[in-house]
Amino acid sequence: MSLSVSVIFSTHDRPESLARAVAAALAQTRRPDELIVVCDGAGGVPDSVAAQAARAGVAFQSARQPVACLPASRNRGVAMAHGDVVLLADDDVLLPEDYLQRLLAMYEADPAGQVAVIGGVLVGPARGWAGRLYAALADGLARNRWARRCCAARYVRLPAALRGRLKPAERLQGGAISARRAVVAAEPFDESLPGYALGEDLEFCWRVGRRHAAFVASELRARHEVSAGGRPDPAGRGRMYVRNMLHIADRLADGAAGTRVVLGLHLGGAIVQGLAWAAARPGRGHLALAGGMVRELGARLVAAVRRTLCG
Repeated sequence: MSLSVSVIFSTHDRPESLARAVAAALAQTRRPDELIVVCDGAGGVPDSVAAQAARAGVAFQSARQPVACLPASRNRGVAMAHGDVVLLADDDVLLPEDYLQRLLAMYEADPAGQVAVIGGVLVGPARGWAGRLYAALADGLARNRWARRCCAARYVRLPAALRGRLKPAERLQGGAISARRAVVAAEPFDESLPGYALGEDLEFCWRVGRRHAAFVASELRARHEVSAGGRPDPAGRGRMYVRNMLHIADRLADGAAGTRVVLGLHLGGAIVQGLAWAAARPGRGHLALAGGMVRELGARLVAAVRRTLCG
């Protein structure tokens, strides 16, 4: 069974990065049936992107999202799409030339349609020992342990061609999420997470994974350029991290006391991690990141005390 695919880029005022990402998507051994670009920045979608698609013979659509909101941009792109499968990519993600071919082969190997979501793996610049230590420290400080979800994928019997190649998703990386279009249309991204929407991929994975089989394919690896623009400053990122994790926990966690304790350990661990890295690698924004988290948690605590005292 041959499936069609729409590649959807969400972009925010990074035209040079977008041009490289689009070029990689159009240079696939299995070209997309449709390319969609949704911009929620001030500059709009450059005309050159439409010209790139026209030269490649790929159908093209674009849209301007009036309010900066990454989940809204993703939802807008899905609503415009016609492909059986949609790949939701960021404007700083470069797909290797056989990415779509291998991705579609996985969906086509599941004619029953049980595999609803397949996430790829984003590979950033070489991190060296320091980056590996940073990731290990995050895992050791209770990162996301508060949200162990019952993933439908754990109970799906995969076709023989997919066994050992797909792992049930505990989280998805937002720059390379693919899904059957009908699934993501029925389970849109959470637009109450505004702007850069840190954690929107996490929220989508946990919510959709309750009802559908969501997987990560470690063989599907794409290069993440980590472009500088479009992200909040480190302090703003720290505040957003706390706000969004609390929002996601409120929506998706079971609310038990144990969950709150582990969530507290997670956020406290993230602050410790930022402070440790600020001492080890000063001048990279880690101290401001940790400070933003502390201020947001402090403001939340003061507000909770006031509510309790004032009724």
